[in-house]
Amino acid sequence: MAQRTAPWPTGTPNWVDLAADDARAAVRFYTELFGWQCEHRAAKDYWVCRLDGEDVGGIRPKHPGTEDLPSRWTTYLTTEHVERTADAVAAAGGRLLVGPTRVGTQGRMAIAVDPNGAIFGLWQPTDHLGADRRSRPGTLVWSEALSRGYDAAKAFYTAVFGYRAEEIGTTSAFGGPGEQYADARYAALYAAGRPVAGTGELHPEMPAGTPAHWLPYFATADLAATVDRAVQAGGELTGAPLDTDFGRMAVLTDPESAVFAVIQLS
Repeated sequence: MAQRTAPWPTGTPNWVDLAADDARAAVRFYTELFGWQCEHRAAKDYWVCRLDGEDVGGIRPKHPGTEDLPSRWTTYLTTEHVERTADAVAAAGGRLLVGPTRVGTQGRMAIAVDPNGAIFGLWQPTDHLGADRRSRPGTLVWSEALSRGYDAAKAFYTAVFGYRAEEIGTTSAFGGPGEQYADARYAALYAAGRPVAGTGELHPEMPAGTPAHWLPYFATADLAATVDRAVQAGGELTGAPLDTDFGRMAVLTDPESAVFAVIQLS
């Protein structure tokens, strides 16, 4: 995929960052896992992570007031006007953790929570469009909101971002359900005529206390090797790898239990 030179369509995941208790340790984990080069920007206490010189994501300490929340990956969704989208979040039953904030000349952001408790970000780009590349090893390829409130999530995100939701099934243009959706409902969320994200039910076998969350997927050229590196560096594999219509994938947690997925695209 070519380097991005124009803003992503509204509602598209355009950036991910990790909120961690020990951000420096997290930088070490992910640089070893994906081969990222992470540059610390002291003014914001933020690491911008790159692959071959191109921005792919960020790592940061938790925002003030959110220290008690679990360490987590935050998926940021593109908006043309962060204040209006923040208002739409509240009108649809969500709330804000961090209100609209200017990030230098890079853009404007907010952190929100959907009605099921899944945390996500809003990003209105100016100088920084988001991730420079997608869908190559070590970069973001997909992100999805998972919860036990599927109908509420689907209604919320379509109301806020204007997505068209398409249920995954044998007649879906997006693809068949795959093994991971056999016992859980799932919808692809379309923007500008293309699937850009998803929302689905947590699998029934997930522990009862698993919170709603956005799950980012990072591409890998070798799933087994990536899983091995993650485990050796202190991460954990949550369940066996699965075959999907799009490739073989696995869900992992890092040493602070932040959850993410890796996929070897077919």
